[in-house]
Amino acid sequence: MKHKRIMAAVLSAAMCLSSLILTNISFPKSEIITEAASISDMPTDYQYAADWIWNTRIIGEGSVVSHDTIYDQIIAGKGTLNYIVRWQSYKNITLQQRKQLQTVIETAVNDWNKWLAGYENWPYEHVNVKIVGWAVLDKNSLLDLQPDEKVYTDVEYYDPSGDINAGMANSTMPSLMPKLPVELYRYEHWSDANYQYPGGYENRFDMHLTGSTGMIDMGGYGYYWGQQLSDNAVLGLADGTTSVHILEHEIGHGFGFTDFYGGEGESDGFPPGGFPGGSSIMMAGSSSVITEFDGWFARYVWTKISAESGRFDLSDTQTTTQPETESVLSESFTDTITEVGNGYVVFAEHGKYYYDDSHYGTNEANNIAYYEVGDKINISFSHREGKIITVNSLELIYNSHDPEKLKGDVNADGVVNVADIVLLQNWFLNVSGIYLPNWKAADMNEDDVLNVLDLCFLGQEIISPGNI
Repeated sequence: MKHKRIMAAVLSAAMCLSSLILTNISFPKSEIITEAASISDMPTDYQYAADWIWNTRIIGEGSVVSHDTIYDQIIAGKGTLNYIVRWQSYKNITLQQRKQLQTVIETAVNDWNKWLAGYENWPYEHVNVKIVGWAVLDKNSLLDLQPDEKVYTDVEYYDPSGDINAGMANSTMPSLMPKLPVELYRYEHWSDANYQYPGGYENRFDMHLTGSTGMIDMGGYGYYWGQQLSDNAVLGLADGTTSVHILEHEIGHGFGFTDFYGGEGESDGFPPGGFPGGSSIMMAGSSSVITEFDGWFARYVWTKISAESGRFDLSDTQTTTQPETESVLSESFTDTITEVGNGYVVFAEHGKYYYDDSHYGTNEANNIAYYEVGDKINISFSHREGKIITVNSLELIYNSHDPEKLKGDVNADGVVNVADIVLLQNWFLNVSGIYLPNWKAADMNEDDVLNVLDLCFLGQEIISPGNI
């Protein structure tokens, strides 16, 4: 199978320390408008950019012509998406990691769907995602394999030269690829209205997530067929150590959204005047969240394609779907937040948890979204497979963003010294296990961006306090 692949890699730049390679990190905010909305509610300053992307990029590249986008798949599946994970790796993956991976994919899909819920005639408040099988190079890599897990062990030759030449992989990439059960694959059969899936349509899978040894860890591919990341990135998603925004970006391609690699106004570039709000998750390195403009553009595209005669059958859809029920667990702990994102939080010792806007009920004091990296909190909550359902209580123990905190006190120990420089440099270098208890304190020039300039200013502050 030859599949169109759209790749996205995080951009990096060499800075004033010759040994330091890093990516500027910004902290954009995303606000989801939850009440019923229509295209007439789109902010007026979004209109030009949306029209330009639609006419220049989407229409020009034909990226939503096929009736196999994620929009089409969700409607055809009545609010469901079925995945097979293609494990092009010999690394072990535990049962817990496999379960958590399903939760991560579902959360990433619904981070887009949140913008569609309640919008015009989009019928689904939540999309249920299920991993319905694993295609593997080695069945033994699936630890504690359960009787109800479907496993496919046939393999086919894979030529990695294209990935290597494109800079998306290295020479360690396997020359074998697990073979997918194409008879069950919607991507292969959507255009044949008479095709009968073995066991019925509910037995099909819509997309696959491939984890490949040798691919770069901060990039991937995405299209209607699914997503492809490195095996390290997939394991990181399952463990809460890989940012979900890379997966969300690749899922965006599945909706038909394009990359923006060219310059302003160019045929492969971004809108003249830039993106409203300044960034987009679909422009690599630009945003770590689905921005408000991204969400409105997802709505805009739905308005366009849902008007196509005969494309969608909305007569046989439920008005909503709810996540499938599993056992609910209770947990409480005191821990420091090391990462926050669009609908998820990562704790230093307890890993990653996902949540939606209903997790705090009507008690705003229990809203995790109010807390930031470096905050230490005491939290009691109920969760289902890593998805927080209800926060019962939440108390702030340490506020890392208190304006009285010392600028430059990156490790939040009350003093500014060389230890703060070491911590910040190791964070830039992506040293395993490193996080910033107080990123605001590291933002020495207060531009909401962490880069090597802050590292240089921090050094100057230690040498000559009060002179920056």
